[in-house]
Amino acid sequence: MNIETERLIIKPLTLDDARRFSEYRDKEEVAMYQSWDEYPLNKAINRIEYCQKHPFHGQIGNYQFGLYLKENNRLIGDIFIEIDGHTTFTLGYTLDSVYWSKGYASEALKSVFKAMHETYSFKICLCHVYEDNIKSIKLLERNGFDKIHKSWFYQDVLYRKMLNK
Repeated sequence: MNIETERLIIKPLTLDDARRFSEYRDKEEVAMYQSWDEYPLNKAINRIEYCQKHPFHGQIGNYQFGLYLKENNRLIGDIFIEIDGHTTFTLGYTLDSVYWSKGYASEALKSVFKAMHETYSFKICLCHVYEDNIKSIKLLERNGFDKIHKSWFYQDVLYRKMLNK
């Protein structure tokens, strides 16, 4: 999947991205809202190699895409997609904190929703977010997500977006 927006290019990560991928994911302020405490270079390399061996074709599996600034091809974040059925996918996103609150996440999400619905016929997008990640919750709500339920085990909240709306 390759997507271009006004300011971004969304495309598969390459091994050349591993250091940068690790760098922003390893920041304390980024990791605090994710399922990891640290993100060393070897973990980034392993994830990228996995994704290269399992390219995205809209089928069951999990995938990672880089978010690159169109103006200079700088990796500023990533999108995670997990497909476990024919109509629903789970989406996750990570953005370098330097690029928070600039509209990049919303721009990326809208383009991914469109591609997943129009190209691959998905109907529902799910997102899990930690309940104290207020900025991310507001991002989801601004983009048409509804709160489904709270998980007491993981301390996160499940949000859903119907893509045909």
